[in-house]
Amino acid sequence: MEGNIRQVLDTRGALRCVRFESGNVGVVTTQGNTKLVVGPFQQLSFAENGFLRVFNGREFFIDMKNGELYAHMPEFIRFGDFEITSIGGYLCTRTKKLYEVKAIPAEAWHGKHGLYLSLPYSGEPEERIRKRMIWTPSRYVVCLLNGDDSGVYWKMRVFEDYSLLVMDDDGNYYHAKKGARSRKAVKEHLGQVEGDADRAMIVHAVREIEEQVADHLRKEAARAKREAAKERERQMAMLVSAEPFSIGNKWGLRSKGRMVVPPIYHRVTSPVGRYCAMETYPGIWGVMAVDGKIEVEPRYEDVMIHTDGTVELTVRPGKVITKKLP
Repeated sequence: MEGNIRQVLDTRGALRCVRFESGNVGVVTTQGNTKLVVGPFQQLSFAENGFLRVFNGREFFIDMKNGELYAHMPEFIRFGDFEITSIGGYLCTRTKKLYEVKAIPAEAWHGKHGLYLSLPYSGEPEERIRKRMIWTPSRYVVCLLNGDDSGVYWKMRVFEDYSLLVMDDDGNYYHAKKGARSRKAVKEHLGQVEGDADRAMIVHAVREIEEQVADHLRKEAARAKREAAKERERQMAMLVSAEPFSIGNKWGLRSKGRMVVPPIYHRVTSPVGRYCAMETYPGIWGVMAVDGKIEVEPRYEDVMIHTDGTVELTVRPGKVITKKLP
């Protein structure tokens, strides 16, 4: 406890830079709660982006998020929801446990859906950390998780749905995925690796996650396909009045004055139900739906569409193929 406040040095929103009776400077809230004690320095004021400017014979800067000290104000770099700093050729996180690496901003990359930010790792991890990895990656990469400011994690695997398998320095494994209602990461603890039995257990958990992800993606793809088919049916129902039209010597389809298929064909016949024949070149016919989707590739000498949804395709005189349209 620093005791009473002797002097207010600067204000920024609900925060105050103050000098305590002890002589130390720090940051408190308007309610008087101490957020940070810096030390017995001459001056303290707010700088940009959550930094403090400290003067004690010379100027330096402190990140309020983790208390790290900088000789100069760093450059701030944003990747979606993530912010890191760059100074003297190093990239630095603003997490409570600082991570810094000699790298350029282009070596950081934003994960799909903003779940994570990958950062390179220079050299080899400590032996105790390598022993806890369930496999040896081709190269070592760490990452920040959206909404988690504790520190970085070892990025072990990206699953098909872009969720992650990550490990902390203590060998704790987590399955991190995007929250259902936010971009923030939600972590499921899978266990901690201390030996071979733990490693086998985590490997088994990873395989189960892979199966669950694959099953979920299959269901999502099937649902998307059903929704697309339903939407197409709705659109097709609105195109029952489609009719051929021409510009110059090219033909297309329009419905209620709106162009549905641009005039790119040599000839287009009036629709029969939801299909019509189109001629790409003289004597080369195919079939398209009234929304423009090609149902039969144009390679036939003639086409006859029937109201029951079948089509007769003339390959050559005397050879006709009958096909059911979808």
